[in-house]
Amino acid sequence: MTEQKLRPSFVEADWPTKIEYMNENENFYHSDGLEVVELGQGWVHMIMPVQKRHLNLQGQVHGGWLAALIGQAAGKAGLSYGYFVTPEQVSLNYHNSCNGGVLHAVAQEKNRGKHLGIYTVDVRDDEGLLIASGTATLYIQDKQVDFPREKRQVSAQDFV
Repeated sequence: MTEQKLRPSFVEADWPTKIEYMNENENFYHSDGLEVVELGQGWVHMIMPVQKRHLNLQGQVHGGWLAALIGQAAGKAGLSYGYFVTPEQVSLNYHNSCNGGVLHAVAQEKNRGKHLGIYTVDVRDDEGLLIASGTATLYIQDKQVDFPREKRQVSAQDFV
């Protein structure tokens, strides 16, 4: 048996490793296709391939899924500094409907203090049409992110 080399802590990791940590350890992502694809200090680009389970009775992506995507994107942008965050307030607007393809959420930091950060999020479809937008105020905890440092082998089947 070979010994697995541990990755650096989240705070010390490079951006690709931080993306790995987030995608491996967020159980919600595995069951519903969410994924962090780009990450930098105070911003993130996430995707959510639209699945049948995401659609409402009218065949459009349910607003609850859009709200969840906005919350996740804002949270991951805030988490990029290496400290856990908790949502204090989230507001969102629905602009257009969507019934398929891949949704792209981009969160951008607008302001960050010692314990509060403000993030805006735009959710667009594959053609760039604005589907939803939101603003989130996050409480920045004093606790550093402490993801497991060994690689996890997980799949969507683990959460069915």
